[in-house]
Amino acid sequence: MEETAIRMKAYAVNFNEIRVYLSKNYYNGISSKFYLKDFEEDELLLLTGDALNSNDNPDYQEYAFHISFKMGKVYKIVDAYGLSCFLDFSRLSLCKEFDELYYYDGEDLGNTYTQQQTTFKVWAPLATDVILKIYKDDVEQLYPMKRGLKGVYNVSVEGDLELTNYVYMIRHSEDYEVSLDPYAYACASNGRCSIVVDLDKVVMPRHTMPPLLHKTDAIIYETSVRDFSMSSTSGMKNKGKFLAFSELHTSTDSGNPTGLDYLSCLGITHVQLMPINDFATVDERNPTELYNWGYDPAGYNVTEGSYVTDPDDGYKRIQEAQQMIHALHSRGLRVVLDVVYNHMHDVNLNALERTVPHYYFRRNDDGSLSNGSWCGNDLNTTAMMCRKYILDMCKRWQVLYGIDGYRFDLMGIIDQETMKLVDAQGKAIDSSFIVYGEGWNMMTALSEEKRTTIQNNRQTPHIGFFNDFFRDTLRGTNQMESKGYFSGDTYKTNDAMKAICNLEMFDNISQSINYVECHDNATCYDKLQISNYDENEEVKKKRLRLMLAAVILSQGVPFIHSGQEFFRTKGGQSNTYNAGDQVNALDWNRKDMEIDTVQFVQFLIHLRKNNRCFRYDDYEVIRENVSTANIDHRMIEYTLHQDIGEYKDFIVYFNASTNTIEVDVEEGFSLLCHSEKGKIVDNKLKVDGVCLAILAR
Repeated sequence: MEETAIRMKAYAVNFNEIRVYLSKNYYNGISSKFYLKDFEEDELLLLTGDALNSNDNPDYQEYAFHISFKMGKVYKIVDAYGLSCFLDFSRLSLCKEFDELYYYDGEDLGNTYTQQQTTFKVWAPLATDVILKIYKDDVEQLYPMKRGLKGVYNVSVEGDLELTNYVYMIRHSEDYEVSLDPYAYACASNGRCSIVVDLDKVVMPRHTMPPLLHKTDAIIYETSVRDFSMSSTSGMKNKGKFLAFSELHTSTDSGNPTGLDYLSCLGITHVQLMPINDFATVDERNPTELYNWGYDPAGYNVTEGSYVTDPDDGYKRIQEAQQMIHALHSRGLRVVLDVVYNHMHDVNLNALERTVPHYYFRRNDDGSLSNGSWCGNDLNTTAMMCRKYILDMCKRWQVLYGIDGYRFDLMGIIDQETMKLVDAQGKAIDSSFIVYGEGWNMMTALSEEKRTTIQNNRQTPHIGFFNDFFRDTLRGTNQMESKGYFSGDTYKTNDAMKAICNLEMFDNISQSINYVECHDNATCYDKLQISNYDENEEVKKKRLRLMLAAVILSQGVPFIHSGQEFFRTKGGQSNTYNAGDQVNALDWNRKDMEIDTVQFVQFLIHLRKNNRCFRYDDYEVIRENVSTANIDHRMIEYTLHQDIGEYKDFIVYFNASTNTIEVDVEEGFSLLCHSEKGKIVDNKLKVDGVCLAILAR
């Protein structure tokens, strides 16, 4: 529609106030009278009010009228010349009373299936009409829905509707918009329609996992469903699919383990999956044509169809994701799901906006969309039904699919109360549940003190945060040329000592997610090709091993990017969210070429798991038993003591300089690890340049 040709617009801006906008190209925007036409009562009510002097809309004359009206009814505004337009209720969602009037705490939104009938419920309090359209036996059938309490529209349809496709037709002013069901459990390919499924057919037994006593016992390994298996080197048949994770005895070209077998012998405890909910920019019927990581959510309630063998099969959408998680659980691996509850790919096209316009997305004071995400919109997580929706979806992924934790993308956009409720809900179901995320302070239209940022971590003591101080100090910033301690900037030695113990940043040590590499930005290997261009390949790899050792042995929670342990490369590219499989797919043959480093990581993980001093969960215990020292302004001495474990005492030397540094060794210490196979001679050890040495007693 051409906006400039619209002569009159009318909005309910409060529950007893209407604003009418009359084009100044139409009778100079002047009308002596306005009426409210009630279609249900077939009556015309004269409105009384005033013309407003406003510069906000220079092309329209604005009028304000105070009058009561009933939600769910269809009204028109009529002027003195007979011009009319429908009254639009969508702006009422911005009123402070809206949540109080229309918050719905029921657990029955979506479709509830039995063989005898299916009941459909959708929360659409601003709508004047909702029609259920189902596609059964290639025939469209329409069912008017009845408005109930709190603006929930409902209808029950007799008969067995299993695997029936459906949409909602929702009217807010003049036209109907087609919407998916935001609470459906399945949908057809590329979001064409929602699908009715029988939940009794997707119940899966859950593995009983040993409890995670402390968050610092976790060792997190991040991967993408697609990247994990897509390469021809993966040895997996179901490339880019959920089912690749349940394949057994897969191997590289040289016959060494890949996939699930590899993950289970690496020693990690948690697999963090990049988004698996339905995302927008991959054609689910032609999934190899386009690539995306999945941080472009189209829906939060169903799985991504390109990861399923048949995206039009409602049951496979659920069951193949369940099988993946079941397979990981069978190897003792918990699963963390990366969730993107900060923005949607397109405000106008998703079911949230279409069911309740203007409600689910945060607004600036001038009414424009908040854009802290830099993706065009921010989810309005303080709105009660938006918060409930996030909680309902988090519960679904945990209960139906078996998820063991969440990693929140751009968590700084989400309010602290919502995050605390997500964490409490998860732990009420599973005491070992973990929640962490990106605590960057994004410029969203939410006051800073309410944001779940790393600066506000003491307000959310049970939530973990990606530690960018740890990353930038040890590796360097995201600028390719910048150096950190382990890339040779020994001026950062003292800061690196702080990063390894993490004593000051957080309310508690388990909040520190320690990483130097993740899906975002360049891999450490690629970064060192730029920042350390003047060093040979072997020296660069020594530096990468030092970074891995620091991640695994530091106090806090270690986080490893898939392939980091065999020097993953993306050809020097940084933000590869849509760069394709050739860049992003995991090259499993590279694992064989760097098997020494993989085994080194396995050794470090074993050391961490079998010695509590590397994973203390209390700051006071750390202060009593752990210390760091600066040796020769270039090397870190990391000393640890424990009462129970393989050893009583450890001394770890991180030498990021190119100099050999000699240290005295106390009686009783033996050398567990030295990357140059050094020896203790006469109670002295020469720690080679760019080298890790671990002594134990």
